[in-house]
Amino acid sequence: MVQRISAATFQKLDEKAGGTVDLLQQLCVPVPALVIGELLGVPADRYGDLRDAATAMVTFDASSKESAVRLAEAVEWLAGTFTRVVRAKRDEPGDDLISGWVRARDDADLLSEDELVSLAFLMMLAGLENAVHLCGNIFAALLGTDDPLAIWSARRADTMAAANPLPFAIRRFAVEDLMIGGRSIPKGDTVLLSLFGADSDPARAGRPTLMFGRGPHYCLGAQVSDMIVDAVVPGLFKRFPRARLAIPEPELEYRASWRSHGLVELPVRLRD
Repeated sequence: MVQRISAATFQKLDEKAGGTVDLLQQLCVPVPALVIGELLGVPADRYGDLRDAATAMVTFDASSKESAVRLAEAVEWLAGTFTRVVRAKRDEPGDDLISGWVRARDDADLLSEDELVSLAFLMMLAGLENAVHLCGNIFAALLGTDDPLAIWSARRADTMAAANPLPFAIRRFAVEDLMIGGRSIPKGDTVLLSLFGADSDPARAGRPTLMFGRGPHYCLGAQVSDMIVDAVVPGLFKRFPRARLAIPEPELEYRASWRSHGLVELPVRLRD
């Protein structure tokens, strides 16, 4: 599926290769969106709206009333959409994740209806946003180098860890008063754990990155993200070995987001 979708996306990209393209919107967004949408079993005509709703959620600005309204509308739309998709899959199941979760709910009572909708919600939001901006950040780091494909081949793991769009783990809450590193954390306070700080700690001694988590909470979409990255990143450099940023790297604009470190756009010249 990933190879089929990426090949079709590259074919469309090749048609626009004569000038500057926004690689974020032309490659980094459509491949994960189509993959996640097809995996979940969401109708193809909803993919664009799913992307817009996810963007509204992760760019929420608490100081802006307009942003708060967009957030509320996005959450309501997403919950309603997945509720309707669940009902449709119950009537006409397919070979997709939501259909499988519906069977787990109805046949084995393994999920509540709310859990089923929430699981689809989480998979879409996390899978789409993380893969989009992971690819974008990797390209931003490699496109200014002399031999990006060789660097990627030799330092894939390090490049992915450095390009991680999620600087923090999902927020936690202190269930009792804590003292960590000489700092007092009162019971009930929000705690954000720095993945960048953990990965750069010399005491980790070369252990795998924490960008996808560890243990029982290891990211459900880690393998899919790996497949997307391995199709998109080397695929671009093999097809367009002379691809370069259209503007100096310091001029790239990153969006304001409480959650994801990602680009607003990624202007690239695919050919000289």
